[in-house]
Amino acid sequence: MVKSNLPLTEKLAALPEEPGVYLFKDRRGRILYIGKAINLRNRVRSYFHGEDATRPWLSEMVAKISDVEVLTTRSEKEALILECNLIKLHRPPFNIRFKDDKAYPFLKVTVNEPFPALVITRQPKDDGARYFGPYPDGKALRETVELFKRIFGVRTLTFINERRKSGCPWKDTNKLLPRACLEYHLHRCLGPCVAAVSQEDYRDAALKLCKFLEGKTKEVIRQLEKAMWQAAEREDFEKAAKIRDQIRAIQSVTERQAVQLPIREDIDAYAFVSEMGLGCIQMLIVRGGMLIGNQNFVLRINEGQSASEVLGAFVKQRYSSGVQVPKIVLLPVELEDAKLISEWLSEKRGETVSVRTAKSKVLKDLIEIAERNAKQALREEMFREEQEKISREYALKSLQSHLNLPNLPKRIECYDISTTMGFETVGSMVVFIDGKPAKGEYRKFKIKGSWVIDEATGKPRPDDYAAMNEVLTRRFKNHLEGDPKFSDLPDLLLVDGGKGQLSVALKVLAEFDLEVPVAALAKEHELLYVPKLEAPIALPFNSPALHLLQRIRDEAHRFAVKFHRKRRTQKALRTILDEVPGIGSARKKALLQHFGSLEAMMKASVEELAKVPQMNRKVAKSLWQFLHQASVKRKFDFETRGQ
Repeated sequence: MVKSNLPLTEKLAALPEEPGVYLFKDRRGRILYIGKAINLRNRVRSYFHGEDATRPWLSEMVAKISDVEVLTTRSEKEALILECNLIKLHRPPFNIRFKDDKAYPFLKVTVNEPFPALVITRQPKDDGARYFGPYPDGKALRETVELFKRIFGVRTLTFINERRKSGCPWKDTNKLLPRACLEYHLHRCLGPCVAAVSQEDYRDAALKLCKFLEGKTKEVIRQLEKAMWQAAEREDFEKAAKIRDQIRAIQSVTERQAVQLPIREDIDAYAFVSEMGLGCIQMLIVRGGMLIGNQNFVLRINEGQSASEVLGAFVKQRYSSGVQVPKIVLLPVELEDAKLISEWLSEKRGETVSVRTAKSKVLKDLIEIAERNAKQALREEMFREEQEKISREYALKSLQSHLNLPNLPKRIECYDISTTMGFETVGSMVVFIDGKPAKGEYRKFKIKGSWVIDEATGKPRPDDYAAMNEVLTRRFKNHLEGDPKFSDLPDLLLVDGGKGQLSVALKVLAEFDLEVPVAALAKEHELLYVPKLEAPIALPFNSPALHLLQRIRDEAHRFAVKFHRKRRTQKALRTILDEVPGIGSARKKALLQHFGSLEAMMKASVEELAKVPQMNRKVAKSLWQFLHQASVKRKFDFETRGQ
């Protein structure tokens, strides 16, 4: 990556005339936008001097750019792949993203393992597994998984968890579990963990599941019918009956979902509609001439972004996630990079993939169906958002009335402390703006000192009041010193606790001579303590104001606990790594940055451990052997549960 300390104007003049990826950054070093170009110099400079500089959403971004970094590649196709990977990694705010920046779930079939599992994941990787999706409706996806378990019997449980302390049985056939889990007895798993099925038969069931997810239901049914008649000829009527039931279940699902079309290709057909900054992409999935499903995805879009830009970005993000690539990607508009995307997808699929608009009547009808569904989905989403907005506004007005606040509490900050017996104490600050979480405003605090001497025992004990005092002091000190991360003051400051925590907040505000409305929400009886009132306020249990405060308080608690657990886990992991011969401070730091947890490190092979910076194969093998001792897992579990 090209980096320098030159001013932005000089960097623009010195950019290379080669293909590659560019990253725009603001004055704090945050990545604003990632793009690709066949000529980096011409493309990047066009944002400042060409037609792009006048477009509304781009002019807003350009005003924030303080730095640009570029990474050159050998070809435009390499730049396309790198752009997709970097966007997925950094999720810049000015790149087109799913609504609320959420990661939709995928179905993962771990065909890269001897006994594949069916897993729901939000982070598809290039790890040899098969990925299907994404699926916008998480609840419907979980119901689908339950159906697949009954039909195919593929495992969904992992084998390194609290119930299975002996580790994964697939690496050592002598480590089979002593008894099957409940899933096996309910006929929702073939029972590979107790050798109730051969590896060959189990893998065959997993591959049939993959074909079903690809939409190749006729092929799956043909294979099952052949196996059923073979079992009947061997007079294994029990097995034949099970296969018959499996065929009926698949046919039942297929009849409900599939619509026959006069085409035989695998097609993903897209449509896009937008209104008032909200867009919806509808995708119809056609496999082997059957319309087997549809998915819609809601996105936030900026003023002036065209359908071609949105669909191009979406298509690149979708197929970079490891999902199945169809024979035809059908679009309502031409894409600027259609030829390049086609080459990239052809390489992924292993045969020619066409990225094009509809020419025949059948394909035009398919796009029209997708567009009608997109419009309906967008209308429903906009209605839901409007109802949520009305509910939030009502809750904020109700809260203002109950607390007698001078202004509507548009910005509410809530603080919480998390600790285990005083060790690894942390604080959290969460921010809700207009009744919605503003996660970009969340802040974490490492507490430096929160101990007091207990007068009764003469021993040190954790002091939550001191911890809260430290967090609030640092927050408002940073505000007065002009730190942009703490520039805005809240309309309401909420602390988790009772009178004691309220007193701490008032004391800190008085020290800095700040006038900010404060309240404390005590969890036991959900009582609200406010200054100048002796008795706490008991809001009605069905009050929207109370529900909003509870949501904010619970979010602050979740955020604090997550940070605390991460620090506690990393401390325990550092302790474990200190015992491994050949692991010094540099290697320990590299391993922690790469894996982040013991679970991730234990799942890694010797080769994967050796690829970490500072590591080599000899040390990696020593580390792998050390980590797979049962005593290491037991010690780690004990230490991460707290002192």
